[in-house]
Amino acid sequence: MVKEELLKLLEENRGEILPGNDLKDALGVSRNAVWKAIQLLKEEGHHIESIKNKGYTLLKQSDVLSVGGLTQALGAQPSYHVEVLEEVPSTNTYLKESDGKKNNTLVFAKKQTKGRGRLGRSFFSEDPGGLYFSLLKIEDLLQYNPAYATIACALSVRDALSEVSGLSLSIKWVNDIYYEGKKLAGILTEGTLEMETGTLSSLILGIGINVNTGSFPRELEDIATSLFMETGRTYVRQEVAKSVLSHLEKNLLLTKENPDALLASYKKHLLYLGEEITFLYEKKPRMGILKDLTAEGHLLVESEGSLLTLHSGEISIRKGDQT
Repeated sequence: MVKEELLKLLEENRGEILPGNDLKDALGVSRNAVWKAIQLLKEEGHHIESIKNKGYTLLKQSDVLSVGGLTQALGAQPSYHVEVLEEVPSTNTYLKESDGKKNNTLVFAKKQTKGRGRLGRSFFSEDPGGLYFSLLKIEDLLQYNPAYATIACALSVRDALSEVSGLSLSIKWVNDIYYEGKKLAGILTEGTLEMETGTLSSLILGIGINVNTGSFPRELEDIATSLFMETGRTYVRQEVAKSVLSHLEKNLLLTKENPDALLASYKKHLLYLGEEITFLYEKKPRMGILKDLTAEGHLLVESEGSLLTLHSGEISIRKGDQT
């Protein structure tokens, strides 16, 4: 308890020196108890500097995912129920298999052993510099249109990462974030429908971002990248999460309130628009020009003299004749 309360104080005053006497008074414990809690936090990886005769400071670049740190960073609106797991096969799967979770439960994993993407693909998520989390929505679902949930999520991640990094990022339809031909982040949204009414009873939004990842397995080196690798800067992941969630809450409302505006913003960053692509259509490879995005968020491709509408889950896009 002392450790968590101490971390909260340090997070609230990140970068500032807090005297030991002030900390012990605020926590109602001894100086020795404060020192022990500081050592435990350091063992967990928090970058805390002990300054002789002055006190302690949590360095601004300290990057450790913790319930206290995330709760402090995310603020009170909306109220999230934060969990941080050391290791889990998949945060989406964890939420799907858990009973009794509250609305706005937000689960972070320091490591995913079976990170999942669209169409059953895997997502590399075993690096300690990654940001892997899922958000559960089970209340007020009528204010969202689930048909646009993935688009809202992808746009939110793109906009947030572009803001924090300064990079010009693109969206590869429907749910991957790219920078100069390499994947930076992926999204997996999953919903549960009530069989009798056909209405949405839960929505899970899973997000995986390569934030401070310094390297990838050899087979991914040419197709994956991270914010750190592209900018040379280390990011505080809880601040990245805060930015993503801020955008996400707004864009989820647009799925119902103004889907046209949502789609227009998404389309601005759509990769390969107006270019020749190869794709799978009815399980056969074809080539065509990516012409537009429909009002439903599907792709329009001109191929062999016809306009084809490509739906989520049916295609795999590659630019030109790439494999």
